[in-house]
Parts: sequence; structure tokens; C-alpha cells
Amino acid sequence: MAPSIINNSHQTGTSSSNSNNATSSNGGGGGRLSSFQRLFYRPMWNWAGFFFRTMFWPLRRVSDYLLPLSPDELSPERASKLFNSYLKNNLNNNNNNDSNAIIDLFSTKSYASLQREAASTDALIMVYLHSPHHRSADDVCRRLLCSPSMVRFLTENKERVLSLGSSISTAQGASLSYSLSASSFPVLAILQPVKTSSSTSSSSNSSSSSNNSSSNNNNNAGGASVTPGPVKLIFKAEGPALMKLTAMQLTTLVTATFQKHERTVLEDASRRYEREQEVELRRQQDEEYQETLRQDQERERQRTEERLEAEREEELKMEEEKRKIAEEASRLDRARSLVRDEPPKGTPGSTRLRFRLPNGKQLDRRFEGDETIESLKAYLILHFVSEKGDDCVKRVALSTTFPKHTYGGDGKENEDDQKTLKECDLCPQAVLMVQDLDA
Repeated sequence: MAPSIINNSHQTGTSSSNSNNATSSNGGGGGRLSSFQRLFYRPMWNWAGFFFRTMFWPLRRVSDYLLPLSPDELSPERASKLFNSYLKNNLNNNNNNDSNAIIDLFSTKSYASLQREAASTDALIMVYLHSPHHRSADDVCRRLLCSPSMVRFLTENKERVLSLGSSISTAQGASLSYSLSASSFPVLAILQPVKTSSSTSSSSNSSSSSNNSSSNNNNNAGGASVTPGPVKLIFKAEGPALMKLTAMQLTTLVTATFQKHERTVLEDASRRYEREQEVELRRQQDEEYQETLRQDQERERQRTEERLEAEREEELKMEEEKRKIAEEASRLDRARSLVRDEPPKGTPGSTRLRFRLPNGKQLDRRFEGDETIESLKAYLILHFVSEKGDDCVKRVALSTTFPKHTYGGDGKENEDDQKTLKECDLCPQAVLMVQDLDA
């Protein structure tokens, strides 16, 4: 099969024998087999291949048993990592930062992983296969794959174009080479995943479906297959045809393929959005009809709930007011029970206290020495109630200037309430500063 460039969104790669059959079916005289080739030449080579495979089969089994490959050597990820190492070594002496950036653009994942990722994001997969023994492999890699234009394209579209490189000497590269029907190397192909059930299955099923889809052929130009599968080959350049291209020509072809894919994705998304809008419109129309029937009942229900809610709020408000009145009455009753009559002047053990109120006024009164701090607060509460009524000070703290001490401040409102005046060194006289805790 002659090296060629395929740029068709409905073509997938096939094997070289299928391509020859497709060429002969198109009527090409140069591809028609003679009677000698059909009757003697091909059967002879087929029997010879079968004979040698049969002879070397025991030797291969023995070598596989004695020298088994490790799981890491068989993993597809290792093939991708080996290609990245090849790129790094190949560009080791290249000081062009744009070219060296290609190393980070090629994935180290397996082809199956990239296929699942691309299928979920409508991205493309760019596959580069090369033979490490080809004399022009390094030159093609530097000149085309690592060119500034290709690096720029892959960098700008790294989320939409997933790049994978592999050598045909690895299992992954050989499998991809067979799937792409590569007849000469290097090969650059762009694959478009198809959103089918096989696209989300296991990697083994994906690889099997890809190989089965590539084994069928169609009589299109170039002899490529049109069988649907998990991927579609939309661009392929291989062998001398690829090597003859300049970096700008290759980038132009790849860019055109990518733009065509993006237009297709956009059109599909637009059609899908239109279908969803139609379904949504029908659903809304059905809901509007049902909503019209429910609106009257809903409004009546809301009016009933609002009326009941207003009644409940009014009841709660009245109960809250009653509770506050009861609490205030209980508080004043307790304060009255704590306040004793003022002892006469000169009573043994009594003390004379001067209160400096928050408004600047002073209040003098005598107390017995065994009365508590709570009794002083109760006296002040009753005083404020008699002075201002409901707007009075309700919570107070008391403090002395020397020695400096506060009774009932800093969140310790009731901590010192049970201490007597003698215990607090407030006898025979003292000056107390009154603080409004609610101010």
C-alpha cells in the first residue's frame, strides 16, 4: 500500500491487505492479482509462514516461561512513558524552549484511558507512532512533531486534543499500528471517539472493538473503512508522505481537522440543545395547565395559613408580654423580700454606703453588716423602679475604687451575690460605683 495522507471524518485505518482489496475493487489495473499469484505465490507464502510459526512456537513458549515480562513492562502506561523519555533524550541538546515544551503535552496514560477521557469531553486523540530503528525517526520528531507551530497548536488546545506517542516495538504501539493499518512509519493520526456503549466499557473491550472496527473495509477513496466503532480515524499521515511535509503544512492540516471537529461538536451540541428545549417547552406547557388548576387552591391555602400564622403570632406576643410582666413582678417581689429596713444611726455592725449612680447622682444609705451584695442590688433595683418606672436600670454591677474590685461584672453577675458586706470589707463605710450592665 502506498504511503498516503487521509483527511476524512468518516474513515478509519485498515490493514494493507484490505487496502489492496479495496484498490482492486475500485478498478485499478496495477492492483489486480495475476492467476500465478492467486494460485501459487500467495498459497506458498501462507504455507511457509504457517510452517515457521509451527516450528518456533515451542521455542517461544519456553522463552516466555524462562524470561517472563514483568507487569510493568506489559503495561500500556510504560509505553507512553518510554516515548516521553525518548522525546526528552531526543531534545536534550535542543535549547529551544518551545520545542522542549512538547514533552509535557504528550500523555503518560494508556490509550484506553485517553479514549475514555476523550469520549467524555468530546476531545480528539492525536497518536504518533514511530519505529526507533528508522533512520529518519529523530529528524521527523524534531522537525515536525516538536516544531514551534505544532507545540503552539497543542498548547492552545491541550484540553481538546489529547496527545499520545508510542513506539511500535511496544505492545501498545503494535496494537495501535494494526488498528490504524499503518504500512510505513512514522505515523501521525487523529482519532475521534464515538459516544457508544463501547466507549464507556472496560479498556479491553475498547481495544477489541477498535481492532474489530479496523478489520472491515469500504470502497472509499484511499481504501479506508467506514465501519462505526469506538473511534473514527479523521486524519492520517504516514511514511514518506508525512516526512515530505513541512512543519507548517502539517500544522495546517491538523488545525483544519481540529476546526472541522469543533464545528461538528458545536453543531451536535446545538441540535441537542434544541431537542432539550423542545422537550422542556412541552413539559412547561403541561405544567402550566396543571398549575392553573392548582393556583386557586394554593391562594386559598396561603390566605388561610397567613390568617392562622397572624393569630399564632398575636397569641405568642400576648403570652410573651404576660411572661415578661410576671417575671418583672417576680423580680420586684424578690427584691422587696431581700431589702431590710434601714438600721438606725449608730447601730452596731452597720455600715454606711454611698452609691454613685450612672447618671452622676449620689445615694446614701445604711445597711446591716450581715446583708449581702444581692441585697444592695435589690435596693438599687427598687430605687430605679421608683424613679423611672419601666425604663429603669434592671441589671447592675458594683465596684470600689480602693481597693479596686467589681462585684457582678465581666460575665460574673451573680458570683458575689451571697457575700456579706463584712466579707467584702464594706464596713463601716464605703463608696460603690453603680454600673448599668445593659447600657
